[in-house]
Amino acid sequence: MDKKIKALKEKIQHIGTRDLLGMIGIHFITFSNGASDIAEQSDIFNKTDLISPQKQYTYLAGLLMSTDDKSNGHVMRDEESGIYNELENDIQNITLEYIKTFLNIDSTFKPEDIKRNLVSMDAFTSYFDTGILRYAEQTIDLIKTLYGTFDSELDDLIGLTTEDYISLYQLVCDEFENAMSSSIYAMNKIKEFLNSLNPYAVDVEKEYERLMAFAQGSAGIDLQNAMDSLYSIKALKVYDTFGKEKGTKMLEIFGLYRKERDFSYYNEKNPFAEHPLCWIDGNETLFIVHPQFLLNAIYNHITEVLENPKNKFADKYKKVKAEIVEKQFLEYFKSIFGNEAKYYTSVCEERGTKEHDILIEFDDYILIAEAKASKVREPFFNPQKAYKRITDHFNSDRGIGGAYAQSITLKRLIEKQNDIVLYENKNSKFSIQNIQQKTILPIVLTLNQFGGLAVNTSLILEKDAKQPYPWVCNWHDFENIIEILKYLHKSKQDFIDYLVWRIDNHANVLSSDELDVIEMYFLDDQVKEQIKSSIIYFPPNGSSLIDKIYFEKHGIPYEYPGIKSTDSSKKKKVGRNKLCPCGSGKKFKKCCLGKGIYD
Repeated sequence: MDKKIKALKEKIQHIGTRDLLGMIGIHFITFSNGASDIAEQSDIFNKTDLISPQKQYTYLAGLLMSTDDKSNGHVMRDEESGIYNELENDIQNITLEYIKTFLNIDSTFKPEDIKRNLVSMDAFTSYFDTGILRYAEQTIDLIKTLYGTFDSELDDLIGLTTEDYISLYQLVCDEFENAMSSSIYAMNKIKEFLNSLNPYAVDVEKEYERLMAFAQGSAGIDLQNAMDSLYSIKALKVYDTFGKEKGTKMLEIFGLYRKERDFSYYNEKNPFAEHPLCWIDGNETLFIVHPQFLLNAIYNHITEVLENPKNKFADKYKKVKAEIVEKQFLEYFKSIFGNEAKYYTSVCEERGTKEHDILIEFDDYILIAEAKASKVREPFFNPQKAYKRITDHFNSDRGIGGAYAQSITLKRLIEKQNDIVLYENKNSKFSIQNIQQKTILPIVLTLNQFGGLAVNTSLILEKDAKQPYPWVCNWHDFENIIEILKYLHKSKQDFIDYLVWRIDNHANVLSSDELDVIEMYFLDDQVKEQIKSSIIYFPPNGSSLIDKIYFEKHGIPYEYPGIKSTDSSKKKKVGRNKLCPCGSGKKFKKCCLGKGIYD
């Protein structure tokens, strides 16, 4: 593996920074304006054969920015572009080397050894290969919700607030989108002119003069300017927007110079992931592979700053974060069940005893939900060490297993009786009647995504064989599930039926994403029967239902098997002076007007 990585780094030394980053960036762009193949465009797997393109391209960018630039300003020509396929093959082979480590199983392996390797591989691939499974709007909302109350602390520590970080992202977004729009506009002007030429003109010289005048006029200049600004932002723009002091601080945090540095391995801290704005001409211009990389870096950066144990308020932040997460999940449940359910938080078995996060009574069901805000711990590459770290965290009080154990403790207490008195917020009494006629559902809710080990906990969860498995769901999956329920016109009972089905068939579900499971549940009736007798793999969908919902909210048709697209021509028009639906906070005319997204 070391030889392969060394050879790859030597190869990319001779490729220009703009060339390679531009190649990576083009894979993440979706041209929504007038596109009929939006579903295909938005699925990055249609653009590459890489098994985990988001992470693998991030790795490639990290390697590039960790080498000296020996390209001598050489710009890659079309005939040389085959090198990009070579690079993708190299990355794929390196990634497969990592996977082979976990699949290196021989006849001497005991069942527990095989289990150990499979669990370790699942955790490793989920952590290093799974991309960020949320939209930009969701990440922005998450930053505001989790970190907004700590603006004064952030300002003291860094000199920046959450609004500063979000404004930087929006500035980068604007520059990126304006450059894209300008280049498309310039190209369209050229196409219009070329179409206006008369191939059958009698006066050929006159047509030629028209062509030369056009080429030497504003159209050519506009196109050149647009291409020069594509994928880039001037440092001066940042300084003008935020001031020299604050702008410099932002670019120190998220800017990255290309130079030889100690980064080689897939599972090391990636400099590009942490600093995704890449300097391309000294201190004047930064390359934007895609704004989403910056937004992810902002979220991770703020998280690390606030959770640093050296900060005197770190413990306070963790407590507040846990409260926010619990409150958010409660709101999600309320958006499903409304006033038809009873909700209790901080539930105690006896006055003043240990609290349970959420208890919900709905019809003949009792939902016991425990919420956890802990981070996903980075797994080791060594399967033995990885398995110990994974299981220790998973079954700790802060992990999924610990949350499950809490829910089962309350379940066992409740189900022993037909009527019971419990306490909310330590002192407020409430009662539950006719318990023997109700079904109790254990639920674990997490802030972060834990991949396949959350979707199917059977390989690692410590549980009594008589007790049910939990339903495990993270913050943004739950948010998206609510959107799916609304889109498909599903009822409260439909959601309950799904929970019961998931818990009953938990061990037969094989997937890395809860959304893939719920989509097939509602859209493929055969799944409900097949899963009773066999394990079913729910593969990642290229075109997904939640993507369809998202794009159609933005007025963009999106093809999805078995579901008709909504007629975007009937969507409500947005007034020029109204707030833009994208959530930027700007007026429509100053934001997305003319981009073909909402008009």
